[in-house]
Amino acid sequence: MVTSGHIKQIFIIIKNRTYSNTYWYFVRRDLNLGLIGEVPKTKIDIKLRPYKSSDHQYFSHLILDDMLLNANIPTCYVAVTNEDVPCFRQWLIEPSQNEKIKGFFGDNFPLLAADECIFERAYAVKEYRGMNLYPTVNYILGKKALDLGYRWVVACIDINNAASLKAALKLETRPYKLQITKWRFFTRKVSYTHIPEKLKKQNPWLFPDENS
Repeated sequence: MVTSGHIKQIFIIIKNRTYSNTYWYFVRRDLNLGLIGEVPKTKIDIKLRPYKSSDHQYFSHLILDDMLLNANIPTCYVAVTNEDVPCFRQWLIEPSQNEKIKGFFGDNFPLLAADECIFERAYAVKEYRGMNLYPTVNYILGKKALDLGYRWVVACIDINNAASLKAALKLETRPYKLQITKWRFFTRKVSYTHIPEKLKKQNPWLFPDENS
């Protein structure tokens, strides 16, 4: 069923793909350095489990997430309350899925090296926002990735998403590359570049290692 929310998202996608420039930080975390100390505390008790189809009602308005589910790229995890109510969702994607990654994301993601994995499509259910779920779930997923033998976690975050960038920073995650996506009349061009010094000076809090 197509809902009004879906229609709104479709119009936004059409508008953006007609003419837009978007900028994303590629961020990276060394799991050997970024999992020091205790699990970050949330304001509610949660546990992590694989996504189930019955969880969809909590995430039904997310078109791109639905597409990722339909692409059958594992593994999608859901944080749930003690009553098994979903409150947060995120993927941990391994390099064994490189072929599917390329097919789904195209140039939006480089292929993963053997010691890298992706954390992607983090989403907190509206009623559970502001409860410190992002750093906690990412810490738990980091432990899983480390147990699977991966050293690096890579992800991309909108340069204007200050909340996610600050949460990532607390987990010792640092921007290391800038992705620029240009849409011109439904033709996309993606390029990668070093982060400009001007951008670093505008957001010095994002680069503490360079400003210490």
